[in-house]
Amino acid sequence: MLFTSPAFIFLFLPLAMLFYCLFGKKRKKLSIGIICAVYHVFLNMNSPEHLVWLPLLVVFAFFAAELCTQRESRVLSVILGIIPIVWLVAMRQLAYYEGSAIYPLGITMPSLCAAAYVFDSVGGDHRKGEVSKANGFFDLWLYLTFFPIMILGPFLSFERFVSLTDGDEMNLSLYKCASGMRLFATGFIKRIAVGAVFMEGYVKIFAYSWEAQNFAVMLFMLVLLYFGVFFTVSGYYDMSVGLCKMLGMEIDEVDANPFRVATVSEYSSSLFGNVREWSERYVVAPICESMGRSSGGLLRIATCCICTVLLIRTDITALALSIPLIVFSWISSLLKLEKAHKAGRTGIRMLFGAMTVLVVGMFWFFLTVGGTPTHFWDQISFENAEYQLDMILISFSLSKYFFVSLIGFAVILPRCRWTHRLYGKLGPRFKATWDWCGIIILLALFVFTIAFFLPSFEQYNYRLFDYIII
Repeated sequence: MLFTSPAFIFLFLPLAMLFYCLFGKKRKKLSIGIICAVYHVFLNMNSPEHLVWLPLLVVFAFFAAELCTQRESRVLSVILGIIPIVWLVAMRQLAYYEGSAIYPLGITMPSLCAAAYVFDSVGGDHRKGEVSKANGFFDLWLYLTFFPIMILGPFLSFERFVSLTDGDEMNLSLYKCASGMRLFATGFIKRIAVGAVFMEGYVKIFAYSWEAQNFAVMLFMLVLLYFGVFFTVSGYYDMSVGLCKMLGMEIDEVDANPFRVATVSEYSSSLFGNVREWSERYVVAPICESMGRSSGGLLRIATCCICTVLLIRTDITALALSIPLIVFSWISSLLKLEKAHKAGRTGIRMLFGAMTVLVVGMFWFFLTVGGTPTHFWDQISFENAEYQLDMILISFSLSKYFFVSLIGFAVILPRCRWTHRLYGKLGPRFKATWDWCGIIILLALFVFTIAFFLPSFEQYNYRLFDYIII
């Protein structure tokens, strides 16, 4: 039962919020713990044997951290902290070769959080006593089973999570709930009405163009794939942050705008910033500390790219595909094309932005087909393969994808900088009108997505992607 499931939207979420409003004023953590346990059961309804993995992960992380704290051994914390990651890799390998049913859904982020908890047990805030004053095992259970961040994040360290779920910080208010509902609706629209439709179009065109490839069609496929994945992942992230806000947690939103991305690093930060934060804290920083170097340059770029790619798919193919991403990201870093250095570089940023679309699109293409199909690329030509192009045009409804593109533009419009500048210049009355119009349009798109798009994508009730395991 994922966030896009009708059972989640119409049954679980309303009942969970009602339960939280009735019993969460005095017992916030206990109420959220019960809600998370129920969600974990519903998430694994199709595979009851997976119910045991998350509790075992909690038990392991708790006793491993206790052992490391007692021994005060940093080396032991590193060794035991790697175990959840090794277990995650092993389960993924079984899923790749034996079928996706073996892989427990929603176990990736809890495994990374469990590893972070053990890593921090020595030399971190655990040792300082700032976290040890918490409720021990129950706080850890809540941390690893907190369902809003189980799918794709955002990543929160244990001490950060404890502070956010503190009674004084976690205030259930009408403003936070409304803000969370708005963000959840935005993410839902991005995931189903835009991302799923673009991915479906990519699959159809790919099927019809396999035998006789055309260069123009291939470029169009890469663009569809790029935007399809972007709206899909950012949609899940928005829904996660929205759910956190609905429960009273104040978590920063991510300004994921595909038209402002000019480098691979910006693309990664927009979609997988939580992995970058995890890798910089637990991989880059320790390596640089041991080498006596600052965390920057090629080492930081390579490590962040590799960690992000391995999160998406953990195999040799994905590792090999990270090499061109590292090179491209390193070149953009040398040219200082990041947002912090973009003054006077609009033209070259636009050029690199177009190249980023193609590079990232090719990365996702190779990942979806499971390797490097050289026979596909060798046959690409500029000639018109009439039969395949006719089939593509028959299956491709221009008006449908134009309408979906308008929906995608509408949901990212409030996050554009020029709309923020325009909004700041409006008077109070016009601002109120703008806000009301935005809410009405968003609500209409949300209802339209549920009524017309959601029935066509029932597979996303229990699968994140059709072609990629995350």
